[in-house]
Amino acid sequence: MWARVRQFREATKLPSPEDFALAAEAQLAGPLLDLFRQQHPRDIVHAAATARWLIERGHNDPHLITAALLHDVGKGHQRRRDRAGYVLANAVRGAKLLAGPGSRFEFRRALARGLAHSESGARALADAGASPRVVDLTRRHHSPPGSDTMLALLHEADAAS
Repeated sequence: MWARVRQFREATKLPSPEDFALAAEAQLAGPLLDLFRQQHPRDIVHAAATARWLIERGHNDPHLITAALLHDVGKGHQRRRDRAGYVLANAVRGAKLLAGPGSRFEFRRALARGLAHSESGARALADAGASPRVVDLTRRHHSPPGSDTMLALLHEADAAS
């Protein structure tokens, strides 16, 4: 829970030049760099923190770092209150009941985007030419990792940042 409180508190941070430099150092280019830049500012900050967490611990596989930088690309733009609502709705296991992709209420549409962001992000990455491994890591970044060590690392880094 405290990690969520920290995330909410830090949600107003804007990306730094170092965040964008990290994407360049990870050799994101062309459509993948465009996707990174198009993320909500809060997601850019989170993505860079996720990648930094991995790099600081000696994990520098290009697929893993690319997935760290782009794993939430499917979220799109969401208001801060919608993100907070998503976290709360998930905590009480009500997000699926409240989500409505075709609803006239933005909150319900935002919940639907949040629930589908792993899959929609994976599709966007595939369309942008990401490697199959990056697409797979993005698609499964909220699924149990099983024996997939790289996915387990992404889980840990995502939760820590």
